[in-house]
Amino acid sequence: MAHRSQCSSAGDNPLDPNYLPPHYREEYRLAIDALVEDDLEGYYQFLQKEDVVDFLATSEIEHIQRTIQVPQKSSHPERYVESLGDGSSDTYWPIHSDLEAPGLDLGWPQLHRFIGPTEVTTLVNPAEPDMPTIKEQARRLIKNAQQVVAIVMDMFTDVDIFADILNAAMRNVAVYVLLDEQNAHHFVNMVSNCRVNLESVQFLRVRTVSGITYHCRSGRTFKGQMMDRFLLTDCRAVLSGNYSFMWSFEKIHRCLAHLFLGQLVSTFDEEFRILFAQSQPLIIENVLPPVEDFRQLPGRQYASDRTLLYREPRKFLPIDTSRSDEWARHSFDERMDMDRKRMPLHRQEMPARASQLPS
Repeated sequence: MAHRSQCSSAGDNPLDPNYLPPHYREEYRLAIDALVEDDLEGYYQFLQKEDVVDFLATSEIEHIQRTIQVPQKSSHPERYVESLGDGSSDTYWPIHSDLEAPGLDLGWPQLHRFIGPTEVTTLVNPAEPDMPTIKEQARRLIKNAQQVVAIVMDMFTDVDIFADILNAAMRNVAVYVLLDEQNAHHFVNMVSNCRVNLESVQFLRVRTVSGITYHCRSGRTFKGQMMDRFLLTDCRAVLSGNYSFMWSFEKIHRCLAHLFLGQLVSTFDEEFRILFAQSQPLIIENVLPPVEDFRQLPGRQYASDRTLLYREPRKFLPIDTSRSDEWARHSFDERMDMDRKRMPLHRQEMPARASQLPS
């Protein structure tokens, strides 16, 4: 049975002005197989033989070669079922795991039926006059959160935002963080440099998500990455764009993000719960670099004992509780209004349903 990419235009009328020809290319699949099995030489030989243009960027080739997984031999024969999913080279997949999906054990707010029309504010970096920076808006959302902070991020090394989510967790706000599996070690490095023990933070859950697994004809596989970037607070506001939680994105990279309020937030709520169900727990010991490597770096002093890399977050990051009583007296919408008065955001109202948004 063909994948969706092979039948993307099935049933379409070729005479229709909106018709798109199918974009599946069998020669691309065979070229990928040649790259995985016979390295670069086999890949380029196939392209030359079949007169196919080189369709992979150098970074894509390096990623594939770096993440190839050889199938593990098993004493029990695997059963295969026909897959209706996408993202694979082959038609058949091993049977899916029957393990139960992880639950949002810290709690999750119930969606309100009437949450108003969608409002969108566009933020850019560097910021426009009289507009907050993307980082300022992210920190404000986290600071105002009363029920949940949900972060999906490809790279997370910003120590200021990390301090903000720790402070939120200390206020008994549920904090969920989903990281890209292949970049999770950068987050762990940042945490160890901050000397924080994640396991001691009761209201914080950190997990990892991978991209789509590509299956080759030989049984070898390689994974993509989770490139989503958004911040969801109290299921009422979302900040989403191409801004990663890193110093360089605040200071030197040009980027863009949108602040969503209203009906469209439910789309991100659903996407987060889907990603969380597919996530794996972050195991510090599996990604933490050896302490000896730290001590070899010139000009920086690191603890010689790994246990000293952790301490209680209360001792590391001061918690601003001066406004906690004030926050408790106001609803989420009132707190957002208070922030808008201090730093006005020029919003554009959009239709209530995402399906009505212009394509």
